[in-house]
Amino acid sequence: MSVLDPLFSYLTVLSVIQPGRVQDVERFAPDILPQGTAEELIETGAFREAHYFARVHGHISPVRRGTFFLTAKGREVVRRDGLHKELDNLRLFLMKGQRGKYK
Repeated sequence: MSVLDPLFSYLTVLSVIQPGRVQDVERFAPDILPQGTAEELIETGAFREAHYFARVHGHISPVRRGTFFLTAKGREVVRRDGLHKELDNLRLFLMKGQRGKYK
């Protein structure tokens, strides 16, 4: 089994749903991350620790009270090795699904 990187996982989910809160990341993580990964990170509180680390080190920036967006530094962590295409596709399908709810 591979070692989980909570910061990478947190930033990956946030890059798909942004802008978002920590609660939003925890809610959408099971849909975006591999099975079992999200549950483990939520149960151990690793997402909340990764959120704090990302905020302190400039990976995310607040846009409203409690709502955050990735900075350029945060995007560099996530968008590598062709992963950006998959993330953009996930974001597109998420937006299409949400748009259907508002009609």
